[in-house]
Formats: sequence, C-alpha cells, structure tokens
Amino acid sequence: MTAPQTPEAILRRLDLKIARRLEGLLQGDHKSLFRGQGLDLADLREYQYHDDVRHMDWNVTARLQIPHVREFQEDREITAWFLLDMSPSIDFQSVSVSKRAVLAEFATLMCRFLAGKGNRAGALLFSGAVEQMIPARGGRRQFLVLLDALTRYRQPGKAKATDLRRVLSDAGRMIRRRSLVFVVSDFISPPGWEKPLSYLANKHDVIAVRLTDPLEMRLPDLGLLTFQDAESGDQVFVDTHDKGFRARFAAAAEKRDEALMAAFQSAGVDALELSTEDDVADAVLRFADMRRLRFAKKTA
Repeated sequence: MTAPQTPEAILRRLDLKIARRLEGLLQGDHKSLFRGQGLDLADLREYQYHDDVRHMDWNVTARLQIPHVREFQEDREITAWFLLDMSPSIDFQSVSVSKRAVLAEFATLMCRFLAGKGNRAGALLFSGAVEQMIPARGGRRQFLVLLDALTRYRQPGKAKATDLRRVLSDAGRMIRRRSLVFVVSDFISPPGWEKPLSYLANKHDVIAVRLTDPLEMRLPDLGLLTFQDAESGDQVFVDTHDKGFRARFAAAAEKRDEALMAAFQSAGVDALELSTEDDVADAVLRFADMRRLRFAKKTA
C-alpha cells in the first residue's frame, strides 16, 4: 500500500491547465439534468395527477385531445455527493499506485471543479456500511476537509466485506436533495445492489466510477502464488504458470466486467472506469466530453 498523501501533495499533482479546460462542464452555471422551473423549454409530456396546471400547454392539449404539460430546464448550482469505498480491497495495487490513491485524486479533482459559484459537495465514506458522513457544503475549504477525511481514514478493528446494497439504500435515504452522485468503488460486493442503484438513479444523476487494477483482469506467469481476499481474508494457493488457469481467470474477469456494465446500463447510470495505470485528469476529461456530446445530441 502506498503511504497516504497530504491534501497539499495531491493538489500539487493536479494539472490545473486541464482543470481549466473542464470548467463549465460541471460548474454551477451548467444546464441541469433535472426538470422544473426555468426559462428554457426542455420537453412536453402527458399530464399526471400531481402536475401544476399552470404548466399546461393548451395548444398541444387541444390538438392531441390529451392533456400535456411543459417541462423546463433549470439553471442552478450543483450539489454533488461522493460515495467513497474505503474497504480493504481499495488498498490493492500491482503497480506504483493503489486504487485508494486513484480514489483520492478523483475526489480531489472533481471537488476542484465544483468549488465556487454556489456549488456544494458532501461525502459518505463506507466500508461494510456507511461509516462517516461529511455534510454537503460550498467553498474551496470544503474539498480540503473532504480530502483530509480521506487521508485520515483508518479501517475499523475488524473490517467487514463491502455491502453495496446497504450502502446505496442508506444513501438514498440520506441524500434528500436532487444531486450529482458519484459512486466511487471497485464494486466488489455481494449481489443485490443493482436495484438500490436504480432507485438512487431515479432521483439523482448518478455516475458509477469503477476503480480497477490491471492484475484484477489478467494474471501474468509468476509461478506459485498465494492469493488472499482483501475483504474476507480467505487464502488460496494457485499456479499462475498454468495457462488454463490464467485463461479461466481472464474469462471470469471479462464476464464480471460485462455483468457490471449491464447493471450500470440497466440502472440508467453512466460509468467511468479508472485504472491504476490511468492519468485521472485525462480520463475525467474524456468522460466529460462524452457526456457533453451525448446531452447535446439529446437536446438537438
């Protein structure tokens, strides 16, 4: 495991030229994904019993003989929440950087973008369950508070396996205001979290940030090795010289990857994959460009 870095050290690593290129994509003066009061017409849809009759479009209603209401796109500040996985598996690393270091850099980078213009950011730190809540606040100081909580975090005496189902369900109850929610995890958890993720995405704009390490996808030929499950502590003795074993390992990893992508798509959430080999700022930049282009096509 790499030694924890101070907030100042992580901030120095950020390329602020890239950060400036991203300003406007996630700032508080952006067009919100949420529909409500505003000036720009976003869409028309059929009237539902709870709708405000003041939003009725009488021309469309008369033409179609079905009541329709207008939806508007809001310009407003962002409230962002970071659901940060602090479980033992996040400490895994096969290269010079651990998944925990990537998590910290991503959270720092995003908070850097969100600072100012009335935007607010909060965090839920979890392992077996939600263990720490940092209330959503604005200002530059807030992301230093968040990053300090990451660097000071210590595993409880007996760490429990990640229970994403419980974490996502708790987050749905704790985050009341519509928000931009980043679920930053390696998603190593027992099944059953897919529905809570879908429920969370129905209320919020959710982005799944999956942390990976190349050794989790393909095993090199290193001979006899002892593997230990970071969360359960279970150990297994394997022969990585066996080509058949390496092939089965790669196939299982690919199958899990496909299942995760299908779960994200089914829940209606965007997925950003961050490897310990990636440049975090470049990966976020590409992802933000992809979202911007897709939303531009939707509103065209």
